[in-house]
Amino acid sequence: MNDSDTPKVNPWTVWVLIFIMLSGILVYYSWLKTVHRQYGDGKPPLLRPVDRFRADGHNGKPVELFDTKNRFYLVGYFYAGDEKEALAVCERMKKMRETFPEVTNVSLVGFSMAPELDNAEKLSKFANENGYTSEEWIFVTGDRDRIRTYMNKFFRYPGHQKPDEYRETETDLYARELRISLVFQSDDDEEAFIRGVYWEGIRKGEVKNDSNVKGDVMYLVNQKKVEPKKEIE
Repeated sequence: MNDSDTPKVNPWTVWVLIFIMLSGILVYYSWLKTVHRQYGDGKPPLLRPVDRFRADGHNGKPVELFDTKNRFYLVGYFYAGDEKEALAVCERMKKMRETFPEVTNVSLVGFSMAPELDNAEKLSKFANENGYTSEEWIFVTGDRDRIRTYMNKFFRYPGHQKPDEYRETETDLYARELRISLVFQSDDDEEAFIRGVYWEGIRKGEVKNDSNVKGDVMYLVNQKKVEPKKEIE
């Protein structure tokens, strides 16, 4: 093959690609610095905005979520038909909630991974049989595609179905979601944000940070109490 047959690369193309790569690195680095700075002074970072959501609750009535300022929402994702996995998520949420009993404006929200199976009647039965009966608990069902699209878009909760060979029981349909999220909207926020994500590491070396939720909640509570400084005329 002659040199003349070898396709030539436009040097501007190379520089454009390098520029795009460097821009991506700078954006990522800037984001890391922001998160580090916010956590450095104890401030929970603004991870992602969350749209308001209307759905069916386990008590048979519609529920409005993420629409109230200064309310804390702990959000989990599970299939109630698999009681073992559902209890694992709800008990974590319950224990996390117990670490800040002085805070009263709290909702514990459990979204169903399989709302076509977890109707309001089944979710209500699950709640009553396991003692999740306070007004703070909200179990969400409704249109399957709508809920799963919402959870994947805003919470990055895909709700993976298990292959048949990995199912231990007939109800073992979904992989456990190890994350629980904290959603909050302050007076200054135009929308609600995810302010914390808490992991339940199963294997050695995996992140386990449920204990961080108390510090995150109390920081946001105390921020509301801080009076703005008055300017001296």
